[in-house]
Amino acid sequence: AANLSGLDYLLADEPFFSSFQSFARQLFNPIGKRVGWEARVGEGHLDAILRKTVLSALGNYGDEETLREAASRFDQYTMSPDKVSPDIRGVVLGLAAMRGERTTYDTMWSLREETTLEEEKVRLLGAITRFEIPDLLDDALERSLEPKRVRVHDTIRLVSGVATNRLGRDRTWEFVKSNWAELDRRYGAGDFGLQTLVSITGRFTTQQKLDDVKTFFEMHPTPAAERTIRQSLERIKLNIAWLERNRDDLESQYSTDP
Repeated sequence: AANLSGLDYLLADEPFFSSFQSFARQLFNPIGKRVGWEARVGEGHLDAILRKTVLSALGNYGDEETLREAASRFDQYTMSPDKVSPDIRGVVLGLAAMRGERTTYDTMWSLREETTLEEEKVRLLGAITRFEIPDLLDDALERSLEPKRVRVHDTIRLVSGVATNRLGRDRTWEFVKSNWAELDRRYGAGDFGLQTLVSITGRFTTQQKLDDVKTFFEMHPTPAAERTIRQSLERIKLNIAWLERNRDDLESQYSTDP
């Protein structure tokens, strides 16, 4: 699951991306049908982890049945969080967001403000980064800098979460650049938060983005994250090289898939 997730962001901008997602669904579907959504008597901890991993993967790769079930369980959650097992609550929230619209988005923010449980606040904040409507991702990024909505130490979690969303990757980088002065003021004194923000650039896969990241940090020296900047630039180079080496074979493979 982890390795396929790595391929997912590498291939996100390729014309055969939908075929790759179809391939991934075929891998996970049989396991998903076996583990289901409900825990069985006598299950162990590993079974719970397997269920969470597989259902999350199926939703991420666009399995509509899984996404519909997640949306249905989210409706139950809004009536009473106890109706959804904590083992799959994060999956339900995240996948509900993927197909959610403004109403779902607003509901998640309201639920986050109402709950007193820190673990639940974290789950909801993670889900908020999963929406696939660009305007909602932009809104989430803007809210990340509002102390009344998002605590300073949660800003990093929200911004980096949107960056892992394939539809939010580029807009998050633009947001970071536009708000660099504030982010540097908050986290620049050796805080790991700044390193986390810098590391989001390591998901880029093009020479254009490599040049952009390099130029930006040449113009904005960041001693606290210098090592992370070098690592991110190297990661982008590796991503570019990997795609150049494998793109034709992958395109040939997935172009033959139904």
